Amino acid sequence: MSQKISTSLVLIIVALLGYFTVLTAQNHFIDPNKGNIIYTKKGIMDGNLVRTIFLNHGEIAHWPDKPSGEWPKGTGHQYVDGIAVIVQAETKDINNNIIHPLETNYREFIRKDPVSGRPWGWAPLPGYANATQDEPAMSNKPSTWPPFWPDRSSEWSGLWNGFFGRGIQNADLETYFRMDDAPDKQYRYYPDPADTTRGGLGLQVAVRGFQWSQVLAADVIFWYYEITNIAKQDYSKVVFAQYVDWGIGGTEDSSDDRGLFDKELDIAYAFDGDGVGSPGNWYPVGVAGYAFLESPGITKDSLGLPQGNDDDDDGITDESRDNDAGVKIAGRTNVIAELNSRYDMSKFLHFYNLMRVDDVPAVQQGYWWTGDENANWRGYADLNENGRWDEGEPLYDDVGSDGLAPFDVNYTGPDADGSQGDGKPQQGEPNFGILDKDESDQIGLTGFTIFPVHFYELHDDEQNWQVLTTPVDTTAVQQLNDVNLGMYFSAGARPMPQRGFPGNLFPLRKLQTERFSMALLFGDDRNDLIRRKRTVQQIYNANYRFAKPPEKPQLVAVPGDRKVTLYWDSRAEQSYDPFLQQFDFEGYRIYRSTEPSFLENLVITDAYGKSTFRKPIAQFDLIDSVQGLHPIDINGVKFDLGSETGLRHTYVDTDVQNGQTYYYAVVSYDRGFYTRTADGRDDGIAPSECTSIIRTDLGGNAKPDINTAVVTPRAPSAGYVPPGIDGSILHSGVGTGSFSIEVLNPDSVKTGHVYRVTFTNPTPFQNNSKPLFTLTDETNGRILEQNKQVLGYPEETAIVDGFIGYIRNDAAIDVITSKSGWKVGNSNVIVKISSLESDPAYSGVAVKYPADFEIRFFNQIVDTSTQTGFFDPQIPTKFTIWNTTENKKAQFLLQDNRNDSSLAPGNKAIIVVGDSLGKPAQLGNYRAAWKIEFFIDTLAGPLRLPQPGDVYSMVTSKPFRTGETFQFKMKGSLVDPTKAKSDLDQIAVVPNPYVGAASWEPQNLFRSGRGERRIYFINLPAKCTIRIYTVSGNLVQTLHHNADIDNGQEAWNLVSKDGMDISYGVYVYHVDAPGIGEKIGKFAVVK
Repeated sequence: MSQKISTSLVLIIVALLGYFTVLTAQNHFIDPNKGNIIYTKKGIMDGNLVRTIFLNHGEIAHWPDKPSGEWPKGTGHQYVDGIAVIVQAETKDINNNIIHPLETNYREFIRKDPVSGRPWGWAPLPGYANATQDEPAMSNKPSTWPPFWPDRSSEWSGLWNGFFGRGIQNADLETYFRMDDAPDKQYRYYPDPADTTRGGLGLQVAVRGFQWSQVLAADVIFWYYEITNIAKQDYSKVVFAQYVDWGIGGTEDSSDDRGLFDKELDIAYAFDGDGVGSPGNWYPVGVAGYAFLESPGITKDSLGLPQGNDDDDDGITDESRDNDAGVKIAGRTNVIAELNSRYDMSKFLHFYNLMRVDDVPAVQQGYWWTGDENANWRGYADLNENGRWDEGEPLYDDVGSDGLAPFDVNYTGPDADGSQGDGKPQQGEPNFGILDKDESDQIGLTGFTIFPVHFYELHDDEQNWQVLTTPVDTTAVQQLNDVNLGMYFSAGARPMPQRGFPGNLFPLRKLQTERFSMALLFGDDRNDLIRRKRTVQQIYNANYRFAKPPEKPQLVAVPGDRKVTLYWDSRAEQSYDPFLQQFDFEGYRIYRSTEPSFLENLVITDAYGKSTFRKPIAQFDLIDSVQGLHPIDINGVKFDLGSETGLRHTYVDTDVQNGQTYYYAVVSYDRGFYTRTADGRDDGIAPSECTSIIRTDLGGNAKPDINTAVVTPRAPSAGYVPPGIDGSILHSGVGTGSFSIEVLNPDSVKTGHVYRVTFTNPTPFQNNSKPLFTLTDETNGRILEQNKQVLGYPEETAIVDGFIGYIRNDAAIDVITSKSGWKVGNSNVIVKISSLESDPAYSGVAVKYPADFEIRFFNQIVDTSTQTGFFDPQIPTKFTIWNTTENKKAQFLLQDNRNDSSLAPGNKAIIVVGDSLGKPAQLGNYRAAWKIEFFIDTLAGPLRLPQPGDVYSMVTSKPFRTGETFQFKMKGSLVDPTKAKSDLDQIAVVPNPYVGAASWEPQNLFRSGRGERRIYFINLPAKCTIRIYTVSGNLVQTLHHNADIDNGQEAWNLVSKDGMDISYGVYVYHVDAPGIGEKIGKFAVVK
């Protein structure tokens, strides 16, 4: 297909430049700024089990800094010393000399300005990160985003610059930055002769890193590059490449690495010679690999003419990712005919793993836009067949140019350009153009070299040109043993002659964009790595569209005395998975660890013995019949979907030790996807969890994400009185359910505030099993939660002012047999009270009326049965039925089979009511509520019928009614001075004695030494001074404790006032709390 090169003028605002004019090439933005090393920022990719630093000039990992290719995250085990991205091209300088500038940036052995020392190569472009932050833009940290994105319109401001569209975060963690080669001034060559301040080849690169936490992809980072030629000339010979300097086994263990290339899987991997890593002699050392995924595509030859080759062997020639929608072919038969006329369909079906032409998406939907060259774009579903998209109809890929669909978080409405639901593929929509990697005639990996590090150096352009442009020999085995291992991957040298054309290099014309992507992956061994590679390939084949876990909940953790209270919001429960096209949230899992990477939880292994799933300390899932083990296994192990517990948004962990620092994560997970194929095979996607990231800086300080927390439980101060309800909860109403509260955050409780829960039951008989409730603060009139439906048991209120309420509504209306019986008298007849809802004689008029009743017996006529039909007799009776809930006489029918006006065995009464609560039954307009029957108990001895004065009480469960309330008053925490004095006796030192170490001591951050020692003084008053002495009376150290009243703990690192570690022995401490008292005690430090 011919390729269009379109340019347009776009007006944007950039912070330091005001207004200026820029170019777009093939729908890609051209930034008019120049890269500069002063914009360099360092970030960390840590969205799954892989963690590594990277820089926004393209370098990944940076020996000897940590973490550099660390896996698994949190172990400190490093595998990569550094990775550099390379673009090299042939051109001529102003003196007509042939040159081959190699554009890169790396920590060592690169071309540099001899005067300034600045690299001649990639440098970051300004404006793609928050200038006040040290990190590049990260999808999970809005604080790192710029105020607006230079390459996007103003509608993108404040939203993530997502690969799939405005605000879309398809990956669990993504970074984005741009760089160019403008600082390269070595050669007398100017890519734009009119601008001699711009050096290099005139290349701009948009870079993205992706991570998914889903267990299948948890050991992988993807790197994606879009490289655009903004020079004023074409380049006929270009090569894209990456350099990898392996450090398998750690920063001090790089000299015994081994590596080789698997040509069938397009993956090179490296492993350690002796299987032992450093520092610390840890083992076993795993395997790291770099997988080639995407190469440039060739649509036209060096003269700009269609080249007519099928470089990727998919049956299509000269496809392009930068074209428009093309021509619409309507009708299934016409689509098939057009495909057959354009493509080699046998290759096409094989390449896309399709059984027959009927499986092609365009054939299935009955029309095809020819610009969608691989025919996989799906338009909206016209369910009502009116020829246009209507709200509620699935859009599929037809989401519009901004990539947002109605269920996406940042969706504000259809695209202004009318592209949403227009039935036509547009750039920016999934499975088309720039977002469909298969619409490119990729040349594949054409060069690979494995060598000892420093055998080739990045500053030697001509040497590297020879290496990188040499086509890979597919018959040779490249392997090196016991060296500091380096590798080159390249795409540029055209495939071998047996593909049908001579070898040469691919061109990069001016304003042309091409793409290059790789994946860094890790495994326990070679076989595990190969399994990871298969997953990597599947994600790439899906254009990086992978099952998306639910949004992360926002977590709050509150330390307590031998407990930690967690609570979180419900934002995750409305998550929509655009890949599966459904709302698929299923539940929450809670993880607790004593280290920030949660490796302690990673204890569930697959069939190969690889640690695969984490074991939670608690799990809460929807009551939706989705439970147990998910049918789709991952190497023999299945995900536990839960056991229908119902959702909770709080958890109190009491299995903790005071003084120990704990790391918590509350992760949301989805239900995955499952189907059975036509040939009976199980197919689908295992459930996914959201990320659980806690970053630690060089000083050991933890920086949790919104769904993670770091907390240390501790005893409160002396005299502490916890918050709670002042008095009792006052209930007004007849509902038989209950209401309770739980204090979650003592600091937020408002003393003296009165709260009320008010119910609304919007049904005639107040029998809706899911009434509404409103929570208000009566003290200031605030409505805290309004008209929320009671769905769960218990149903949680909003978490407000430090507490949560639990509503337990009796949804089912039934007789409570344990509370029903003879209130007066000792009759031994069996009383059976039942609903008439299953009685066909009362179909349409039966109702379970939510009220309690008493049957009162007399020795004379006291009441008359009700007439509900013309032929119903009104029978005088010696009993009456009283509605005790509403304090009025009840109406009833009597079937007097004994002709004695009694309610005795053989007769039965039916309580009847009107057509709504409180209304009387009328002739022809009534509801039958309860049937009352007496039976003789043949095992109870002589029959004792009810006697005058006897009373039978019937008690029912009742939902909350309209106007029903619960009211309560809160009191905050405080210190009772009298209790504080008596609590001085509880002051102690833990551990006592201190023997060498304590379990809560923080991880040693240094390469030598034992790290910080730590003891705690506990149960202290909120303000006090602690003095520590030797037994001979010498002052060792003075500590000042000044904390909130819920913190009665003070740590000491066993360092004296002179900065020296104390020696072993017995010490005396003196606690002085003004206004409260003093305490003297001893503790021992034992070697």
